Amino acid sequence: MAFSSLNAQTPYMEKTVTIRSGTYTYEELFKQISNQTGVVFSYTGFDDNLHISVKFDKQPLRVVLNTLFDQGNCSWKLKGKYVILNCKPASKPQPEQAEVNKPDAVVNGYILNAEDSSEVVESSVYLRQSKQSALTNEYGYFNLSFPKTADVLSISVAKENFRDTTVVIFSRKHTTLVIYLQPKSAPVSLLTDDSVRVTLTLSVDSVKPDEARVQDTTPFVSPFWKRFRQHRANLRNISDTLFTNVSFSLFPPLSTNRLLSVNTVNKFSFNLLVGSSKGIDVFELGGLVNVDYGNVKYAQIGGLMNLVSGTSSGVQLAGLVNSVAKDVHGVQVAGLVNLAGGKVDYVQVAGIANVVRDTVTGIQVGGIANLNRSCTNGVQLAGIYNQGKKVSGIQLAGIANACDTLSGIQLSGLVNVGNVIDGFQLSGLLNKAGHVTGSQLGFINVADSITGVPVGFLSIVKSGYHKVELAADENLLTTLSFRTGVDAFHNILIGGVQLDKGPALWTLGYGVGSAIRLGRKLYLDLDLTTQSLYVNNSDYTYNMLTKGFVGIEYRVGKNFSIAAGPTLNWYSSESKPETDPVWSKISRRTLSHSVNGNYSNQLWIGAKLALRFF
Repeated sequence: MAFSSLNAQTPYMEKTVTIRSGTYTYEELFKQISNQTGVVFSYTGFDDNLHISVKFDKQPLRVVLNTLFDQGNCSWKLKGKYVILNCKPASKPQPEQAEVNKPDAVVNGYILNAEDSSEVVESSVYLRQSKQSALTNEYGYFNLSFPKTADVLSISVAKENFRDTTVVIFSRKHTTLVIYLQPKSAPVSLLTDDSVRVTLTLSVDSVKPDEARVQDTTPFVSPFWKRFRQHRANLRNISDTLFTNVSFSLFPPLSTNRLLSVNTVNKFSFNLLVGSSKGIDVFELGGLVNVDYGNVKYAQIGGLMNLVSGTSSGVQLAGLVNSVAKDVHGVQVAGLVNLAGGKVDYVQVAGIANVVRDTVTGIQVGGIANLNRSCTNGVQLAGIYNQGKKVSGIQLAGIANACDTLSGIQLSGLVNVGNVIDGFQLSGLLNKAGHVTGSQLGFINVADSITGVPVGFLSIVKSGYHKVELAADENLLTTLSFRTGVDAFHNILIGGVQLDKGPALWTLGYGVGSAIRLGRKLYLDLDLTTQSLYVNNSDYTYNMLTKGFVGIEYRVGKNFSIAAGPTLNWYSSESKPETDPVWSKISRRTLSHSVNGNYSNQLWIGAKLALRFF
């Protein structure tokens, strides 16, 4: 507990000092500073009776000491709680150093809020020239070193919700700064006399740097793990964009762009493991992951993933995932998934899935699925499933296709689903749609309305052809049928029994038909049906009756019609006529008769009369 309490104490250098404006001896100032901060001054050869005029208002001890010893030949350092002064004899002025021998400039200081002088924590302080940066700590303190080659000592400061600031230092001496940041003013709405609302953004004053010139001998250095936090903070704080031709990276933030890699656009970027940048202008190659917080062009290759916050123009290749927050113009190829938050132009190829929030113009090829929440203009090809909101082109899937609107073709192994279809649906099992301008081909077709023809084993059109038929033929075989589809092509499901003495003759069958309009209420019916026949208490054998019906239908009213006409009947049986129990129950007036081994065939002319209800 004692150790934790000790660590929680404010460091001596960050304790504040307040001294009223006036002229004091150094001895008097040392006593006031000691009383307020707890430090002890230790010195020899220093005249503490010298007078100095000062004023401090809640200034950190670091700034106070730098101000007190700005002039003269004394410097200070802190050891424990002791402030040790080191004074040297005055030396003769030395000639200005040669350009090649310029010393490094160590710059430290505080970033404060211009409105209330409070500390601005985690603000980004950076050097554009050398791409060095630092974050202010909980006291608003930072420390940076300029390289010897720097001609202009320029510091940039940025923080979320504050105005960016740049300070130019004209001396290469070690410098401590107090930099004030102006908060960004929120827009103010004013209502004029004419009842017109005007939105204004209030202007702010310029930055007020306050210089001092003594080095702090204990520069602020973050532990290695804190560099990642600084890396992310720079992304939030800094809106400025830096540029470089070539970048090399091991793992953020170990990069030639240092902690400003997320604020730098590279022409060429080479990342051994993971790299991050604000964008790529030509080419990026990453061993594992490429992370870009801006736009990327013209080629990007990642061993595992490419993650882009802006747009991608060109080619993206990744072993697992390509993710682009905005538009993709070019080609995306990923071992698993391609993700696009905006539009996609040209080609997406993924081992598992392509997922797009906006329009796709081109080709999507997914090993399992293509998912598009907006328009698709082109081709969707998936091993299992395609989904699009509005598709102009082709959907081709191994199992299912789904869309809201389609202009083109849906082709799947099992199921096609759409709301408005202008084109063609072809599936191995089910086609389902709202309104279809075109045709459907599948085992089962379902639609609210259709202008073309649904072709399949069973077609159900809500606004189409629905009838229940009660019919009888020349053999007194009474059938009850359900007819569904459209006039041009409909399915017929048949069940019936013979109304005659003796064992009952049952039938079950299927057929297709077409109704061709001849007049307002008159239609020509063309039916082709096939029925299996079975007599009670007999062994089941192959007995099939196929009928071709050509008749006239007269629609008496909205829900009733009468149809009648001749039929051409072909009966095929596995039994010979003399041993066939079915043949004895039906007509013997044959046009032709043939026996081939145990199989017999008969052909005759008959008739059908039907009443239809709908």
